[in-house]
Amino acid sequence: RKLTMKQKNEVPNQGQERQYIRETVVGRSKWYWCKRILLLFFIVILLSGAAGVTFALSKNWIETKREEEPASSEANPEGTAQESEKQTEEETTIEQEETSMLEQQAYREAEASIVTISITKQSVDWFDTSLEQVKQTFGVIIDITEESIFILTNAQDISSGDSIAVTIGEQTIPVTVQGICLQDNIALITVDYQRALSVIDTIKPIKMGNSSQIKLGDRVILAGSPLGYTQSVLFGIITYIDQSTTVADGSYQMYYTSLNVPVNSSGFLLNTKGELIGWISESYKKTDLDGFAACIGINDLNYVVEHMTEGRSIAMLGAEGLDVTDEIAEQIGLSNGFFLTGALDNSPAYTAGMQSGDVIVAVDEEMVTSVRTLRTILNSYEAGESAEITVMREGKDTYREIQFNIIFSER
Repeated sequence: RKLTMKQKNEVPNQGQERQYIRETVVGRSKWYWCKRILLLFFIVILLSGAAGVTFALSKNWIETKREEEPASSEANPEGTAQESEKQTEEETTIEQEETSMLEQQAYREAEASIVTISITKQSVDWFDTSLEQVKQTFGVIIDITEESIFILTNAQDISSGDSIAVTIGEQTIPVTVQGICLQDNIALITVDYQRALSVIDTIKPIKMGNSSQIKLGDRVILAGSPLGYTQSVLFGIITYIDQSTTVADGSYQMYYTSLNVPVNSSGFLLNTKGELIGWISESYKKTDLDGFAACIGINDLNYVVEHMTEGRSIAMLGAEGLDVTDEIAEQIGLSNGFFLTGALDNSPAYTAGMQSGDVIVAVDEEMVTSVRTLRTILNSYEAGESAEITVMREGKDTYREIQFNIIFSER
């Protein structure tokens, strides 16, 4: 409707006629309404297109952000931390499973070298009734020749037996004791090859490792009789290495494990390759580490095994001591030698009168410069042989030289 209006600006006088507003109503044509409808339709189409473009752009932006989200650790720290923790747990589980499989494979590799030893001891009770006690321990095969099978085992059990036999598969075979070293708790027994011929394909010598390569935290396996039962096994790690444990006529490297074992347990140490790297020994164990398995490195026992394999006894002087360090050298005025800290009771060194503070400098004119050289020199002797030991002893003003004639005992 169109409205037109006309109005006088003058104010009418009382005698004048009044002026009125006029309205004229004009109707809308059909073309007008068509234009309006087309305009509205165009606006709707325009808005719909804009909405579609906006949605498409938003979708692309959201997908791009989702792809970038893993690379941004600060976008959602809590979510990222949870995912990282879960991933770490999964990796740890996988690593533990792989380690467990590796240890089991190593033991399976060594299992064909482990045998059971039966020690029989005869006794008589108060009524003169004969009694027979049978104890079992482990044995580990170290060599097989055309004549004999060589087996290392626990010396304490072997030394107390009246008869000894080894069980290989279903066959029990008597053995011969080749050598015993009670101090290191190691013994060597042999089995006649021909008597084991029927089971020879089921056994093999164990691989010998290098104990000098053992490091803290290394995974290790205790086999033999670590729990007091034959054919028992424990898995753990190396927790402490004593680089110089004083023993008679030398020093050993001792390796302590995380494994709890009963008193007087016996067995041997394997690495994750199934190689023999140590031997359980309670003789040199630190008292403050009771309950944990301690092993002598196999490198320190090689000379003992070699002597017993060759049928030779191991000479013992019985001297305890250490290398002449710079501090000791400054005090005594000697640059090298074996500095005595004591002697084993009833040993040749004790019987001869060697004292703490003496310095061994020669054996039969062969110079002793350290603990290791003394051990090497003594390896060329057997029990029952004699030697002249040269010792420097402190006097009033200086050290004087003393010779001792020694007859070596058996280690």
